[in-house]
Amino acid sequence: MKRFVLITPLQRVTFNLPMELFDISAKYLSNVTDHVRIADYHTLIGLVYHDKLGNIILARKQAKKTFTAGVIPIFIRSGKSDEGFLQGIKVKDKLIIPPTDLAMGYHVTCPNNSLSLDVFINYLDKDPNVARRYNNNYGYGECYFVEFKIVPNCNIKGFYRTNPVLRNDQYINIVNLETSHDDESDYSSSVDFSSSSSDGSY
Repeated sequence: MKRFVLITPLQRVTFNLPMELFDISAKYLSNVTDHVRIADYHTLIGLVYHDKLGNIILARKQAKKTFTAGVIPIFIRSGKSDEGFLQGIKVKDKLIIPPTDLAMGYHVTCPNNSLSLDVFINYLDKDPNVARRYNNNYGYGECYFVEFKIVPNCNIKGFYRTNPVLRNDQYINIVNLETSHDDESDYSSSVDFSSSSSDGSY
């Protein structure tokens, strides 16, 4: 988690921003959307935006609207449905949805969502000294925010719980040099590409 302080003329606001999807709990997602009622054959999804904090702040100061490096659609819950493949899905499972279908989803307002990008920007706009206070150095790593939409179930083409890991096989052999002791015959290594930018979800 990244601690980040914004100071407005009337308030001091401290954010504890997630730096991984793992930091956003399923319980939090369920609690902030508890007031939402979903029609049959529709699904409430979360849109997890992630980018470096410096990029978000710079883009906002330049009055840009689009500045997130990646978006990960995740499952929250569904209305009544006959789609069998949705029966085994869990909160935070990653969804495969075409970008055009994501764009056409119905935005859901969650007033108690403290991880809303709009909430962060609202306080950011009221802090005229943030750049000077942090000396334009906002640290490394990406921060994660979440918004919510409702989409028809027919827009969900699939889902997955964990990302596959690249493992050694007949086509590739990866050796971790710090632990390999030059043993190039080690076939136990693997590389996890699960944190790549837009998550490959769509």
